[in-house]
Amino acid sequence: MGSLCPCCAAMTTMSPPLTFLLLLLRLAYSSFPEEPGPLSYAPLEVVRRYPVFVGRAHRSSQRQELQIQTVLQINRTLYIGARDDLYRVELDNMSGDEMFYSKKRTWESNKNDIRVCRMKGKHEAKCRNFIKVLLSQHGGLFVCGTNAFNPMCASYTRDTLEMVGETVSGMARCPYDPKHANVALFAEGSLFTGTVTDFLAIDAVIYRSLGDSLALRTVKHDSKWFREPFFVSAVEWGPHIYFFFREMAMEFHHLEKVMVSRVARVCKGDMGGSQRVLEKQWTSFLKARLNCSVPGDSHFYFNLLHATSPILNMNGRDVILGLFSTPPNQAIIKIFPYYSIY
Repeated sequence: MGSLCPCCAAMTTMSPPLTFLLLLLRLAYSSFPEEPGPLSYAPLEVVRRYPVFVGRAHRSSQRQELQIQTVLQINRTLYIGARDDLYRVELDNMSGDEMFYSKKRTWESNKNDIRVCRMKGKHEAKCRNFIKVLLSQHGGLFVCGTNAFNPMCASYTRDTLEMVGETVSGMARCPYDPKHANVALFAEGSLFTGTVTDFLAIDAVIYRSLGDSLALRTVKHDSKWFREPFFVSAVEWGPHIYFFFREMAMEFHHLEKVMVSRVARVCKGDMGGSQRVLEKQWTSFLKARLNCSVPGDSHFYFNLLHATSPILNMNGRDVILGLFSTPPNQAIIKIFPYYSIY
């Protein structure tokens, strides 16, 4: 697996680079290995007893059509972002097989935003406010929603879920369409996001905003930086932010469309370029392919990254666990490779 390399000649080279070592399961035979057994197992009758959340304050109330988009756990409190609603659930106050919310806050799109959304040809079911960003910030919550394809962000209190201050634009911080994947995190006072910035979802971006530093973004409409990315996760480690995603591979443009998994890195303290080169854009952006494959005469690739763990310490090293699979039209096989960060 190659080390991280710049996406274009104008980008600066970061030293030392982040390297990823793939630790595959040892193969007993030269043939394709059998899928390893599960790390843990729970009988169906036990799983059925796990408490669920169906949007109720108590058993006598009606179940809701939630369409949950994102979840944030702070200590023993769960915050749930759904369609038009934000919930607070106390994990220590569960009752049997169901969790009930202690506080609910409705944040709906106004009639004008819904009207404009419908005029632009979007289905009524999508012209709602789907909560896509839910983060802890300054003792409160930072929340962004699609807002009928006109994304908006606001701050809320944790205990009462009251809105604090005015709403701000969610452009480049939250997707327009609820079906689009996005990632977001706060680091050193700035918001780092991976999403799309436009109604048609053409302009994919990694964006820094809201802090004291200059707002920065990736180069617009340049397939060397991004090509139809699907953002999976983002983590802070040392002086950098790492974005895990999958995208259509430019290196295989002579073949049919091939989706591969990648990791991108930016410096938290990036000052941006000059007026001539990369003005208000990242100068520290690097990306590399994540190679998860079974070795042999003909490599069998698991190109689709679906999820990553938080940074864990294993045997004295910081690692991230990644879940990969083959494309949908191939065998559905998943493995858990380790990616070491050092």
